[in-house]
Amino acid sequence: MLCLLRKEIGGFFSTPFGFVFMGIFLLLSGISFVTYNLLGGGGDLAGMFSLLGNLSFMVFPVLTMRLFAEERRSGTEHLLLSSRLTIPKIVVAKYLAAVFVLLVSLVVTFIYVGVIAAHGYPNYGAMAASYLGYLMLGMTMIAVCLFASSLAENQVTAAIMSFGILFVLVMLGSLGRNVQTPGLRDVISALSVTERYGEFTLGVFRIGTVVYYLAFSAFALLLAMKNLEWRRLR
Repeated sequence: MLCLLRKEIGGFFSTPFGFVFMGIFLLLSGISFVTYNLLGGGGDLAGMFSLLGNLSFMVFPVLTMRLFAEERRSGTEHLLLSSRLTIPKIVVAKYLAAVFVLLVSLVVTFIYVGVIAAHGYPNYGAMAASYLGYLMLGMTMIAVCLFASSLAENQVTAAIMSFGILFVLVMLGSLGRNVQTPGLRDVISALSVTERYGEFTLGVFRIGTVVYYLAFSAFALLLAMKNLEWRRLR
């Protein structure tokens, strides 16, 4: 599993996918930091993470589109699925590789924390909650996109499917607030991956919200595993 993990991480940085994701991520975060913190005088990173949370459904498909679709394009999927690695280990290795790229991107933004600390009065508690919240949101979106990639036959289809699924999951938050039926509203709210994200950007940390994102991620990964098992038996 570690060999596959290293291979996948190397794949992100030997192809444009990892750099494109990091470039878009850092561009958006940089624009937000300049606007909200340097020009607006904000002492936390709520503005940056609010923007990233609203636009992430457009950038994570770029990161994950190659995970399984590339295996099919290059004809190595059969070799991978018939290897000694179990399907759960294959899925987890690819998932952790994408999460690693996200973590590297987040670490680079620590520069913004240093700038605020040097020239202002940072709210470290709110910053820590924002970082944790975006990590949870990102891990969930990566898991959903990985599932989409396991369904697609090529990278373009994987990206389109990932974008479509994430867009629906994000828009369900707005839809849920306009639904008056209590039971239906609760279901829609539970499916919206950004509905609870705002708590983190406000500096609020709740164990239940972290468990929600971890459970959502685990469910998406389980779906990917089941799909790959079905493909191996075909």
